[in-house]
Amino acid sequence: MEKTGLLKGIDQFLLRLSLREKWMLGGGGLVALVLILYFTQIDPTLARMAQLESLISRKEAALQEMQSLRGEYLSLSKKIQALELRLPAETTFSPLSFLEENAAKNGVRGNIAFIRPLTPQVQKPYREIPVEVKLENVSLAQIIPFLTAVENAPQRLRIKRLAMKTRFSDPDKMDVTFLVLSYEKTAS
Repeated sequence: MEKTGLLKGIDQFLLRLSLREKWMLGGGGLVALVLILYFTQIDPTLARMAQLESLISRKEAALQEMQSLRGEYLSLSKKIQALELRLPAETTFSPLSFLEENAAKNGVRGNIAFIRPLTPQVQKPYREIPVEVKLENVSLAQIIPFLTAVENAPQRLRIKRLAMKTRFSDPDKMDVTFLVLSYEKTAS
């Protein structure tokens, strides 16, 4: 079998080299081969492993956050269920009569300018019933027990807006306007 010109040239080149030069050439070729393997196979693999390691830590942090959000969600769900148990069924509670009764108990019934229901806001399965109340010519000592009774009602009531304005004729007396919200379950 006859060798081509290039192979003959390589053979003659290798025959002219000393043993020490052949070892150096083989070692250099081996180093070149290792470097080629490192930069084409090992380095990308190491970079991908580092990338995956950082991804693992981010995913673990996301998992911790999800677990904490789950705990918060379960806690809020229990609170909502407890509130739902306290909500009266539709038409069993009248915030108007409750406010009038408490005004009489707290001695401010004669100071009521108006108690008027506003349009209920319905968001299934709940209804928010707003009632606006205005008391005139009351002292702070008279209004505080009334407002405390409203806030501590056995039904779910909330004072959303409160405005107190002193009277020009008597600075010890004031006009008080507030909005009371009650909640009930709607018929499904």
